[in-house]
Amino acid sequence: MEAQQASARGQLNSLWSEKRLIAICFFIALAQFQYGFDSAAVSGFQSMPGFLIVFGYVDSEQPTNPIGYNITTKVQTLLQSLISLGALAACILIFNFGRFISPRVGLWIASLFGVVSVAAQMGSTHLAALYFGRVMLGFSNGFYSTFSAVYIGESTPAYLRGAAIGLVVLQINIGALVGIAVDNGTQGMLSRLSYQIPLAVMFVVPVMMSVGLIFLPETPRYYISKGQDDKAEAAIRKLRGMTDDDRIREDIMIMKNAWLEETEMRSTTRLLDAFRGTDLRRTLLSIATAVGQASTGIYFISAFSVFFFVQARIGSPFKWVMVSLAIALTGNMLSFPAIRFFNRRHLLLGTSLLNAGLMLGMAIAYTVSPVGSPTAGKVLVGLSIVFTWIYGIGQGPVLWALQTEIPSQRLRAQTVGFSQGTSFLASWLCSYCTPYFINPESLNWGPKYCYIWAGSNFILAVFTYFFIPETKGRSLEQLDELFEKRISAWKFKRYVTDLQQADTDNYVGQMDANEKAGVVQVEHKEN
Repeated sequence: MEAQQASARGQLNSLWSEKRLIAICFFIALAQFQYGFDSAAVSGFQSMPGFLIVFGYVDSEQPTNPIGYNITTKVQTLLQSLISLGALAACILIFNFGRFISPRVGLWIASLFGVVSVAAQMGSTHLAALYFGRVMLGFSNGFYSTFSAVYIGESTPAYLRGAAIGLVVLQINIGALVGIAVDNGTQGMLSRLSYQIPLAVMFVVPVMMSVGLIFLPETPRYYISKGQDDKAEAAIRKLRGMTDDDRIREDIMIMKNAWLEETEMRSTTRLLDAFRGTDLRRTLLSIATAVGQASTGIYFISAFSVFFFVQARIGSPFKWVMVSLAIALTGNMLSFPAIRFFNRRHLLLGTSLLNAGLMLGMAIAYTVSPVGSPTAGKVLVGLSIVFTWIYGIGQGPVLWALQTEIPSQRLRAQTVGFSQGTSFLASWLCSYCTPYFINPESLNWGPKYCYIWAGSNFILAVFTYFFIPETKGRSLEQLDELFEKRISAWKFKRYVTDLQQADTDNYVGQMDANEKAGVVQVEHKEN
């Protein structure tokens, strides 16, 4: 018991010592604020008269329509799906040329396309300009999602990496909450300002990112890959605030040796290497975790929530979505201790099974109750809120962390980019098909569409049980060793690697215990 308490104190002390790095990771994760804001804001546009007057039509055929306007299935489909196609194009570009693009440069490219996309969507009333803006925003999101994850993953120590990458999901939900709140404030306007104001808010992200990145270095592992050891040392000092020269040199040596060993085994880096040898397994697992994001149903819930709630006739849809997102943020907060102290596999497996049950509950409620039933509407709101809360605790942060942790160092940007591309492709399929299922002028399934997502969550849980390895507490170099030795997923957790490294769970968990026992630590973290 005393050893466990000492371990917990050691972990908390280490987290506090990394407060500078946590703040930097929070800033880098701001890149995903744009995605969350846009998803929620555009979801609101589909039920906003000021937007529908320009891009929709008067819904005279359905007098029961609560807002009097509607949007065609085609426009609704393209509005959501083109952003996924743009992101897919960006990820294909990254897969081919990612080795030539540093994380900071990748984020600057994303910011440039972000500004262009918002300007295009605000400045015209033509659908062609709107569609162009959606594609450009998708391109921006593709670069943001890939290089923000790579930057955080390569800058953080093993014990902090999962929680730090979890900040990505937190920023997505903060963005979504702000987006729907802005929509709620402008929904009553019947002019173009009703949607132009929310779009204008999105200028904040690329501007802040562009300025902030000037003051940050590249990741230490990026500098190592370019043979710039001095810059790698400087990056560690700046990112983590460390002053222990011996400790910094040791970290650099471990990173450099791992990089040299990896490049010696494969003298050249080709795109096909991602699908050969042990890298094939890593690529397939990274793709699976990326597609897993879409299979949870979170894209469906976030992109169509307002439209969904309007058609369900639950009243005040914008406010209900705001409540849902605010509660989801508490789930994101809980994800930081959850992903730090619980195994990745267990957390992902448990939350996937729970969300499968919640999706099934929403579908059944609208199967046994008539359309417009107040009881079914309450069930829909309640279960969807719990769904997003559970997603924020486990599925979101774990899947994001795995995408970044699993790829090898020399192929990380390309693999993450390719995985994100498959995720955006899955998102595009979801956004393209969903309107045909839920729109009243098509199949009109409404919430019964959740049957499909119940099944996909269950499949994700089964896949996790059999194939997802436990990466918690392992350094990126230790993960390289585990994959090179072809250790099975079920043996990852208990396997003792040849490389023993500071900042892994075994080190962090025993620091205070060893000090209490009078053991002198040769390696230590500066506080």
